[in-house]
Amino acid sequence: MKKLIAKTKIGTEFFHSTKDCFFASANAQRIADILNDNKYQIKDGEKWHVYDFDFSQSYYVDKRIYRSNTGSIKVASI
Repeated sequence: MKKLIAKTKIGTEFFHSTKDCFFASANAQRIADILNDNKYQIKDGEKWHVYDFDFSQSYYVDKRIYRSNTGSIKVASI
């Protein structure tokens, strides 16, 4: 199942960034955990969160994120 990983503010997870977001098809929670642990492009009070897929996300998401065979995180255009 397709998931969305997006930047959000802690405590307001029902809102997410439409600019800083990626589709992920596998290991979405693990990828979000890695992004958060490494504080990848987040400020204090922000985090990467996993959301269930909604068809409307296809209108603004243009990247996918995945773990390569070597375990590194990769981003690609859709």
